[in-house]
Amino acid sequence: AEKLFGYTCEEAIGQQLDLLLPESIRIHHAEYLTKFSKSGDIARKMGERGEITGRRKDGSLFPMEASICAIGEGEDLVFTAIARDVSERHAQNKALEEAKEAAESADYAKSMFLANMSHEIRTPLNAVVGMTSLLLDTRLSDEQKDCTETIRSSSEALLSIINDILDYSKIEVGKLELEYHPFDLRVCIEESLDLVSSIAAEKQLNLAYMIDDGVPAVIVSDITRLRQILVNLLSNATKFTHRGEVVVSVKARQTGSSEYRFQFSVADTGIGIPEDRIEELFSSFNQLDASTTRKFGGSGLGLAISRRLVEIMGDKMWVESEPGHGSTFHFNLIAEAGGEDLAHSFLQDDAIELTAKRILIVDDNMTNRRILVKQSLLWGMVPTATASGVEAMDLIRHGHAFDVAILDMSMPEMDGLDLAQRIRKYRAAESLPLVMLTSLSQRPDAEIMKSIHFDAFLSKPIKASQLFNVLKLALRVDTEKDIQQPVSGFDVTLADKNPLRILIVEDNAINQKVVQQILMKFGYRSDNASNGLEALNALERQHYDLILMDIHMPVMDGLQAAEKIQQRIPSEQRPRIVAMTANVLPEDRRACERAGMLDFLAKPIDLDQLQKILGNTSPGREDDQNADSHLELQEIDYDRIDMIRAAQGEDEPDLLASIIDMFIADANDRLLTMHAACDNSDWSLLEEDAHRFYSSASNLGLLRISDICTELELKSADTSVNKKALLERLSEALTRILPELEKQKLTL
Repeated sequence: AEKLFGYTCEEAIGQQLDLLLPESIRIHHAEYLTKFSKSGDIARKMGERGEITGRRKDGSLFPMEASICAIGEGEDLVFTAIARDVSERHAQNKALEEAKEAAESADYAKSMFLANMSHEIRTPLNAVVGMTSLLLDTRLSDEQKDCTETIRSSSEALLSIINDILDYSKIEVGKLELEYHPFDLRVCIEESLDLVSSIAAEKQLNLAYMIDDGVPAVIVSDITRLRQILVNLLSNATKFTHRGEVVVSVKARQTGSSEYRFQFSVADTGIGIPEDRIEELFSSFNQLDASTTRKFGGSGLGLAISRRLVEIMGDKMWVESEPGHGSTFHFNLIAEAGGEDLAHSFLQDDAIELTAKRILIVDDNMTNRRILVKQSLLWGMVPTATASGVEAMDLIRHGHAFDVAILDMSMPEMDGLDLAQRIRKYRAAESLPLVMLTSLSQRPDAEIMKSIHFDAFLSKPIKASQLFNVLKLALRVDTEKDIQQPVSGFDVTLADKNPLRILIVEDNAINQKVVQQILMKFGYRSDNASNGLEALNALERQHYDLILMDIHMPVMDGLQAAEKIQQRIPSEQRPRIVAMTANVLPEDRRACERAGMLDFLAKPIDLDQLQKILGNTSPGREDDQNADSHLELQEIDYDRIDMIRAAQGEDEPDLLASIIDMFIADANDRLLTMHAACDNSDWSLLEEDAHRFYSSASNLGLLRISDICTELELKSADTSVNKKALLERLSEALTRILPELEKQKLTL
């Protein structure tokens, strides 16, 4: 006790217990003891512990845990207390609370950082993807088209990296959402291969895929997540493979009337993994050892995400590997078969043009031979496959006739060019249509190709659609159809079928241009606004059926603009507002919905989604669009007026009228000083007066006047802005609402 409170025994003996309590509770101490002794429940309360504040001799306060015991009866009742300093426990609890708050703050900061970085990267990426889509809709050579598609696929790969980071954050907190839709499985796999094809070509790796018979062409699942898993596995495989191949294979087993268990495998001939280190692969931010990270880069996050995605989608991922002999990553997915109408028709009906055609396949890679043989058989062709140019020439010399031949560029002993030259010199096969199979990085010089006269080129990895078109071209099947302009990915008649007035609200000039040109491809002309305030001004001038609204903009952002449109325009005249933003987190979507934007268009813009939005938007009536004043923005927030009216009481029965009178008197004086400030180029005074005008106008709910004052305040120092014109608009707006304000003064 001496140590705890600082009093010696001699100093404490004979003193009241409240000596050890602070002044603030000392006055209640005697009262508490009296109640305690008369409660009749002393036995139950004896020994109970509670926390109170103690006071030391030097006046310092500290938390202590105390229990009180009563000794004796009646008037002879004596109280004793046992106290313990709990300062350390309090400090520990405080430290834990601070650590918890710091962790929550760090988590919030991380989420905000991820969201902001996502937005900053997506904004320029939107321009890249958008312009690439526009470029693909023009006349391009095969090589230009391949390069352009590579730009687009690489941009989408960058987008997938951004999404990976966001996904990992969502997975950590259990907020990842799946979107199930039917899609063509073959296309999904081919798109995944495209994203790693350039890396594979640089390392001269063979990249291929095989889909077993019986696998549904269309499945219902989350195509984005499946592609993400495949790209992660393919990226790892190409990274850790120095020679050989990387092959995707798919099998399926029916488990219900329309349900299947799909087994995907990604096999490589890379460095392999020791068995005792396999589990470590799926740990976040882990690549087995530091030397792996130094040599190959990356953080090991992709496999952790992939495994969690597979588990969320309902099954498992595992790996088989042997050091020095490569690895095979397997994962299962449960999915339903979708409608076959989504599958590409060349896989079924159109192949009749290739039926019974004899095809010679020359490739030293067994996987490629298997793929080409299998696909040609599906189309009813008659394939003959050899592993070398020598074998192929033997077949030709022995009288085997063929309608078309596919020659691999890179083969030992005799490569594709050498073989082609020998075939051209052999009279019986000099006119045989030849297709060169090669990666883009290995394509020979154009003059050499011209001298040998190849009929077509087939790029690796082999895609069924490209193989089909190449064979038709080489065989001169439907040639006129093949040399027509490429079919546009845009419905150019959409604007005729569904005419719309469209406003693009976007502060980034490049993105404005991208969206405007995309809309032109659909047949639409559009207007631009650089911020929410300009959008409101545009709505004053004319009616729009659709507004594509960016969120992050200067002066007035998209959320504020959407809320003001909701307030001021009756629902039957209100344009459809679509959020067009690089912010893609669920909370961003919810914020847009709360502001009145019920549609969400993520950047980079998905053309199919945009086309769907355009098709589903109802155009305004023609007589409405031609009216002089079809759409007048609501000038006054009557809810605000009613709120002031409701605050009137017996002591202030004319509160609303007095506020209106004060506003009108102040407004006229304020306009004069603002005109004078403008004449004298006193922009700081103009800014100050505009702010004060805004405050008084917004208090009365004068929406239009508030907006003009905001614009004046923000643009007061901008020499490119005509402030006189803004002041004229302000004066006109004031004149318009004066009769209504006088009317409101008389309304009960």
